[in-house]
Amino acid sequence: MKITPTTLSINQLLGSGNEQFIIPAYQRRYSWGEKQWSDLFNDINLLSQQDSHLLGTILCLTSNYAVGINQLELVDGQQRTTTLTLLLKALSDKFTELKQDELHKEINSLLYCKGLDRVLKRKVILGDLDNPDYEKIMRNEDLDSIKNQKFIEAYNFFRQKLDELNLTELLEYHYKLVSNTYTIRLDVGNAKDAYKLFETINNRGLSLSPTDIIKNFLLGHSSLINDYTLEKVKGYWTDLIINLDDIKTDDFFRQYLSSQLKRKITGSTIIDEFKKYYFESVIEAESLNEFSQYEQHRSVVTEEEELEEIHDDVEIERTTADDEDHKISIIDFAKRLRDASKTYGQIRNQLFNNVNINKHLNNLNKIKSFPSYIFLIDLFQRDVEDMKKIDILKLIETFMLRRHVCEYRTGELDSIFASLVSVENEHIVENIKEKLLKHFPSDNEFKDKFYRYSFRGNENRAKYVLETLEYDLIKDQGEYILTSGGELHLEHIIPQKITTKKSKDEFGDWEIYLGENAKEQHLKYVNRIGNFTLLAKTLNLIASNNPFESKIKEYQKSNIHLTKLLTNLSEFKIQQVKDRSKDFATKAVQLWRF
Repeated sequence: MKITPTTLSINQLLGSGNEQFIIPAYQRRYSWGEKQWSDLFNDINLLSQQDSHLLGTILCLTSNYAVGINQLELVDGQQRTTTLTLLLKALSDKFTELKQDELHKEINSLLYCKGLDRVLKRKVILGDLDNPDYEKIMRNEDLDSIKNQKFIEAYNFFRQKLDELNLTELLEYHYKLVSNTYTIRLDVGNAKDAYKLFETINNRGLSLSPTDIIKNFLLGHSSLINDYTLEKVKGYWTDLIINLDDIKTDDFFRQYLSSQLKRKITGSTIIDEFKKYYFESVIEAESLNEFSQYEQHRSVVTEEEELEEIHDDVEIERTTADDEDHKISIIDFAKRLRDASKTYGQIRNQLFNNVNINKHLNNLNKIKSFPSYIFLIDLFQRDVEDMKKIDILKLIETFMLRRHVCEYRTGELDSIFASLVSVENEHIVENIKEKLLKHFPSDNEFKDKFYRYSFRGNENRAKYVLETLEYDLIKDQGEYILTSGGELHLEHIIPQKITTKKSKDEFGDWEIYLGENAKEQHLKYVNRIGNFTLLAKTLNLIASNNPFESKIKEYQKSNIHLTKLLTNLSEFKIQQVKDRSKDFATKAVQLWRF
């Protein structure tokens, strides 16, 4: 392994006119936050002019230098390098504001380079997802359309810090940043060496996530095989990152592994479980040094895993990837990951062609049915008719709502849904139902708990319940869809706060209106289902001295039948909350049942 380490000031790192840093598309999005920005800014600001600050290492995959711009692939250090350019951009804009044109030009020479065509080009080029946003922030153009708000937040953070400094302090800060701040650049000529070094580099910033380590493991192994394999796996990984945009990639890997292995995988074991699965699945894995170590421990189930399965109290089939007839190539393995990530993204973002499937997936999201995605990753890659998939989604809706309302343990859900992967396609709906029934609350328990259940902190779950009650009330045949998102509000009929001066000014004196023991009764019943209704955003409520009468005027304008029914009441106090909750509980048993 040939490594060329070079200690460079920021001036030297970014000052070369014929170098350009490329952040490959397979890297994660820019994700540094205020802690990292603050650490960076303060570490530099607190330096004396005689001191220096070592920012850490960056790892570059290089090729032979040629005439013109030479592109260096940043294997590690992309977060730090991107942040440096945002800080320099903020400093450049500050000097422009102060009419310090020479300093502005000096900083711009660090942010741009020129090729043989003498056209200015960005010194740092980000991956496909982030580069459009990065270009906008660096040009101060079309900022409202930026998707990754971290760029704007970082820039604004640095501008605020710089605005607190006078001109002399700014000049000192600029000097310390470009001249007294250093990084160690490691240049590596071979991809296999770059990925091998990746995990051993310690730097200040966000710690490596399981996704980072899995990516490096896959690409590192690919680089040992040949260039064609590396490029194919890189391409599939890039697709995976795009498919999971705005989704926590670690969530995907944990749930994907749970689905493949048909058992619960915890966040702390993602990396080890992934490697085991890889060794069992990939033909070329036998050439890795780690493979022999894995083989020695293959049959061992740790005491921790045994205790975990006993604790979950769920029958699961312990499965490994080599239960399949044969292993696959690393390229096919990466393709499977890519395909699964596409399915996962469609599930999480409701992006299927069938609108009814999307509707029920949205329902699961409202209920908070995250563990069910373990099974759904598998289900939506099967050749199963859409109508059966919809039937299964309905079963899961009922199952999850009942368990949440009855406050059953959530810790066993991963194992329950992982066990469903073993169900064959033949009679799949009936067999899924049979398995879920083993962990299903009874009608009596559900009815009693539903009446008493507090929806505090679960507003979307309450909206889902009310929407379903509304559809039932109007005998909807699938023709009617309530406005979703921010346009439809979950309305507390008795307000959430009744004792503060502000609440009394806005809604009237509900404390007097509710009568004796109002505070205690309000606390107990304000978040019960009987105190909720649905109301369009445009129907702003203006209260008077008689708060419920004032609300009725707005309720009369609503097209939602549940809300219109409230206008038949002469008053709305705690007793009405109890009555509605009781009625809804009776109806809930009929609506959410197998």
